[in-house]
Amino acid sequence: MKIPKKLLSFIGLGVCTLCPPELNAQADPLFNPKHLNFESYKDIGYNQKYRPQYHFTSRKNWLNDPNGLIYYAGEYHMFFQHHALKNANGTKSWGHAVSSDMIHWTQLEHAIVPYKIPNEHISAEFAKKWDGEVAIWSGTTVIDHKNILGKQIGNIKTMVAYFTATARPEFFQAAAYSTDKGRTFKLLKDGGVILPNQGLLKGERDPKVFWHEASQKYVMLIWIKAGEWGNKDKLSGVRFFTSENLLDWKATSSLDRKWFAECMDIVEIPVDDDINNKKWVLYDASFDYEIGDFDGDKFKSDKVTLKGDYGFHYYAAQTFNNSPDGRSIMIGWLNDRKHSPFVESKMPFDQQMSIPTKMTLRTTPEGIRLFRWPVKELESLYIKSTRFESTTLKALNTQLKKLNSDLIDCTVELQPRADLEFNFRGIKVKYDHKSQTLQPIKILKKNHKSRRLPAALSGGKLKLRVLIDQASIEIFVNEGSHVGTYLGLTQENNKTVQLSGHNDTVINAFTFHQLKSVWHQ
Repeated sequence: MKIPKKLLSFIGLGVCTLCPPELNAQADPLFNPKHLNFESYKDIGYNQKYRPQYHFTSRKNWLNDPNGLIYYAGEYHMFFQHHALKNANGTKSWGHAVSSDMIHWTQLEHAIVPYKIPNEHISAEFAKKWDGEVAIWSGTTVIDHKNILGKQIGNIKTMVAYFTATARPEFFQAAAYSTDKGRTFKLLKDGGVILPNQGLLKGERDPKVFWHEASQKYVMLIWIKAGEWGNKDKLSGVRFFTSENLLDWKATSSLDRKWFAECMDIVEIPVDDDINNKKWVLYDASFDYEIGDFDGDKFKSDKVTLKGDYGFHYYAAQTFNNSPDGRSIMIGWLNDRKHSPFVESKMPFDQQMSIPTKMTLRTTPEGIRLFRWPVKELESLYIKSTRFESTTLKALNTQLKKLNSDLIDCTVELQPRADLEFNFRGIKVKYDHKSQTLQPIKILKKNHKSRRLPAALSGGKLKLRVLIDQASIEIFVNEGSHVGTYLGLTQENNKTVQLSGHNDTVINAFTFHQLKSVWHQ
């Protein structure tokens, strides 16, 4: 996307501000200062050729899992796995960004960075060959509303972050706290053990911590055991813990499944918007999920394993804690670790986040199912909206050729009579009428496999919503019953949408929204 020169200085310097002076407390002195290098980010703008324009990316360098998603005092916080020293996967810190609407993000100083753990936590086996420095892996944050830790200063509630410390020979769970709205953090127990390794997996990781209202306790969920795929006797496992003081954690139950992996999450959602009928959704990094009940100690599953996203590029999604309006909103890592178009194109950053989506549970003929839909705040980016109704394929294509936009949010309701092919700014998606599925075709320069996305007809009709940014396409089928998230570069000279297939395909409605960038107004 070409950015006017007069905007470049604004984009480069004015979007991502440093934290306000009144909140600029000192970071923990145990943090390795070489990772506290955000000053070097300030001159990197958002105007590069393939930079996503409404999906979050770090100003520079690598990011992966969203961490510590939480709302507090008018701000949504997104911490994230980040390599502060180079544009590649490696030693992790927690990057940090804030937003008032989950769409326009301001990147702040790195929140929690590598540090040396206390000597008593270094085993004799490793004392001579390891300096004791740990990286900061994934986790979550909570608000200490009752000042249980006794750290609160003034009226600003303490934010507590739980993360995995990559100690040797085995990881453990550690914590840090902030008294200035997440701008700076200090380690609890000097970065020592908050929850010890459970002894089943050296790489045990990714604490999900949240407040359970019914039991009036904090709950922690951890992936503690890696299974062996295809071996029913070697299943993956998670464990639940509870705490009343945020420091001492008691194991309450364990659960084994073949599909469990890292970055576990669990969230309570009303069924059919009925606040008196709620169920819990338990899911992992690959977004396999189960629906069930949770009493604060133990999860009781409905014993049906389902898929939350059919793209290969949606991973490690996390929900926001402390939601201000009761919505359950998640953000995932929109990734490809093997074939990054950003690295291949020599961008100063690598990887991006998905669009935030609202999770709902709905009763369907197959049972209760999870639906996902882009948050309504995305509509703030609409520049112009054009709608066509009751038209033919040929007539629609003629009209769409007149519409051009780098950034698109489009919806379509149609009645396919045979196979179709959609072309979204050069990203082709095939609809197979017989199997009633969608499948992107060669979305990266290197031919990349993709799962078939279920797209069943209802009353002979198919409804789609498709989001297109510079390097991604997100497809929502039938009001979000099935979703596919894909990384893929759009074609620079192709700025519209086209459909090909039999001309007797009935187009009931097609809406084309042109979007503006979040990085300049």
